[in-house]
Amino acid sequence: MKIKNIKFVAAILGATLSLTACEKDFLEAVPSNSVPAEQVNTTKEGMEAALTGIIRLMRQAPVNQGAVSHDSYGVPSLMLTFDVMGQDVMANTNWYVYQYELDNKLVTYRGTRILWGHSYNLITNANSIIANAKNLGDATEQEKARFEAEAKVIRAFSYFNLARVYQHTYLKDKNAPAVPLMLEPTTPSTQGKERATLEQVYSQIVTDLTEAEQALTSARPSKSRINKNVAQGMLARVYLEMGQWDKAAEFARKARTGYPLMTPTEYQAGFNNYGNAEWIWGLPQSADQNNAYASFHSFIDGRYKVLEDGSREYVRRGYNNFRANDRFVELFDENDARREFQEDTEAFTLNSKGEKIWSYDRFTITKFKDLANLGGHIPLMRSAEMLLIEAEAQARLNNPVEAQLLLLELRQQRYEAGTVVLPTLAIGDALLEEISVERRKELYGEGFGLFDIKRLQKPLVREGNHTAVLGVTPANSDLFIHQLPQGEMDANPNAEQNP
Repeated sequence: MKIKNIKFVAAILGATLSLTACEKDFLEAVPSNSVPAEQVNTTKEGMEAALTGIIRLMRQAPVNQGAVSHDSYGVPSLMLTFDVMGQDVMANTNWYVYQYELDNKLVTYRGTRILWGHSYNLITNANSIIANAKNLGDATEQEKARFEAEAKVIRAFSYFNLARVYQHTYLKDKNAPAVPLMLEPTTPSTQGKERATLEQVYSQIVTDLTEAEQALTSARPSKSRINKNVAQGMLARVYLEMGQWDKAAEFARKARTGYPLMTPTEYQAGFNNYGNAEWIWGLPQSADQNNAYASFHSFIDGRYKVLEDGSREYVRRGYNNFRANDRFVELFDENDARREFQEDTEAFTLNSKGEKIWSYDRFTITKFKDLANLGGHIPLMRSAEMLLIEAEAQARLNNPVEAQLLLLELRQQRYEAGTVVLPTLAIGDALLEEISVERRKELYGEGFGLFDIKRLQKPLVREGNHTAVLGVTPANSDLFIHQLPQGEMDANPNAEQNP
């Protein structure tokens, strides 16, 4: 990963596979005009640069044999992977097709190495900060605690992703093997550990997040950095996965405090600027940091105009190969501002009965509008998600009225002005299903697709103009989990493979 205009580069080194000596992917995790390498773990300036570097690493990860491939650029590519593995978002050609087909998950495939390597790269960098923050000679105790807390949230975020990628949901079997827990700084000679259970991994995640939440305040230099609200939001996500509904509701409510829901107009503005008041956490991206075709907006910004010859000219030059499933689009009311799709009304053929057979090209996604300079930001956490976590938790706590009111609050901010929005009267399983559908409509493209199916232990249902894995894939299918990468299996004698 080359960093532009480097004056000094401090390299925080991490092996990609369980932090063992498997692949030599060395990370330039500190940004340009930063500090000499020897100052990273000894000065406040160096530690600040290291944290900024980790945030950059989150959206630009060279874990594909030392190079950035077009589906391996950190958290944004993980978001696209787990939406396209679900039921609402599709990949029509080229990149992400294997993921869409529930492939690219076997031991020798690049997809599993990318996801494993990226997360452990973040973890080894976070471990270095956690181990060294307390020793900074020029930082106050409060500053040391903040450095450590931010790194703990990054570590927890990474382990949460790993646990959900390489195993089924916590509530299916908390004793199932998850991933190795590496909590100390490592070197290429560090011995790989056996896989910890889901219960052990989630216990560490909760410990990290709880300690971080207590140490952090609402202040931070930018929304790409971590504050108390981000830690609270992560706790809400984790407690929801663990079925601890009361705590999920509590921390979701805390996390969204001070982050009001956006208006319908703001929703349709483009999802490209973390200055939006609803965004709790986001990844910045300036024009010179954009990975061009190998970037989030390249795949998902589907705005286009039709030329005289009938071809498409896309607003955002890139792959433009993500589509919305037509059965998913049918879930949206015409007055719902979240109905951000462009329809090709001619994208069909006629069968022998004269019936329209719609192609995958029918609906492109226009929710994420890249900026003209290709510097669109990427959402990591929003208050709408927190509201929906709170609503689901209240419904599961048998508080249907509270859940109904939360749904109404969200919908009143999502429908066009003048639209009458009536409260739901659903209770029980019907209310939970309504909340689930609302999550799909609110969060598509933000990485929740397959993760929600796994968390809720639902089957994957693909109908309409889907082209891959049609029909019903049973709940808790092993197609939903990745195998550990071959490099890990070769280098770690304690590793146990998934089915």
